[in-house]
Amino acid sequence: MVTVLTAYVAEVARMRLNRLNQTYPLVIAAIGSMLLPSVARAQFHLGGDVGIVSTSGPQLEGHDNDRGGICDEFINPLFADVPGCTDPRRLGDSWMTEFDSETDVFVGAFAGYSLRDRFSNSKGVLGRFRLEVEYFHRSSTFDASADVRFGAGASEFAADHAGEVVLSRDRLGSITGHNVFGNLYFDFPKRGRLTPYVGVGVGVAFTEVGYGALGLLNNDPARIVSGADLPNAEQVRRNLAGTVVSEQAKLKDRLLGYQALFGVDWALTESMSLGVKGRWVGFDTFQDGGAWNLLRSHASNLRLDGSEPVSYEIKLDDIELFGVSLALKYQPSPK
Repeated sequence: MVTVLTAYVAEVARMRLNRLNQTYPLVIAAIGSMLLPSVARAQFHLGGDVGIVSTSGPQLEGHDNDRGGICDEFINPLFADVPGCTDPRRLGDSWMTEFDSETDVFVGAFAGYSLRDRFSNSKGVLGRFRLEVEYFHRSSTFDASADVRFGAGASEFAADHAGEVVLSRDRLGSITGHNVFGNLYFDFPKRGRLTPYVGVGVGVAFTEVGYGALGLLNNDPARIVSGADLPNAEQVRRNLAGTVVSEQAKLKDRLLGYQALFGVDWALTESMSLGVKGRWVGFDTFQDGGAWNLLRSHASNLRLDGSEPVSYEIKLDDIELFGVSLALKYQPSPK
């Protein structure tokens, strides 16, 4: 009985496997019949472009959580007797620096497709759209320094301490970024060999900024006004005189980007075209920070035991791009 049942189960299984073996090719063929015409009608293209981009003059905004020299134990050992020096910390210094615009080389690569024949029933309007994935490298080398303008919350470097401040400057080295965008284009009707187009895109920009800062107090203790009303004013003045605030760092952030594009392609052959492409690219505010290399010539901390570290944060606005490039595109001829 067991032998007969086993044989029956085996035969049923064999028959079902045969049916599956006969059905799978039919299913695959059906899926292929639906997808292959679309692929055949797809106009794939790839290419690259090179040109120049101009970065508008960025505005740097910074702030830190410093308390100031009279609350700094390295400078004033009697800080605990100064009102406010042991209260919960709030926003410390704030400042702003503006830089001029910069022009640099732009390089990029792209790949995409359009389904020009797929929407033939819509009088070809939908078929004029094409999708594209684009990568471009942004490198804007400023290598520039500018004087700092201080906000109302500044301590040592506030406007009313101008006599003790010898130097206060920010440095912007370069803004570099790896950018990946998805673009949607609309091609206008051809005019001979020329095809004008417009487009929009959105993407992400992995951005790095070279930031530097240098602040120097007067080397003459008599010019130091901070802590003038303290019992140990002379000690504070001597400790503050000639001290340095400095920083040199690579700051990083990931930004949302969006762009508008326009241009015209000139057909060289059935498969190759050379075009001129213009673009405007905007980005979210860049934001990153760290600890000072030197804070009043010592570690970035207010306490000898390291219990009150001082950190800063930098924001950069107006790092948008305006660019013009030559684009070489290859598009296999449809069969």
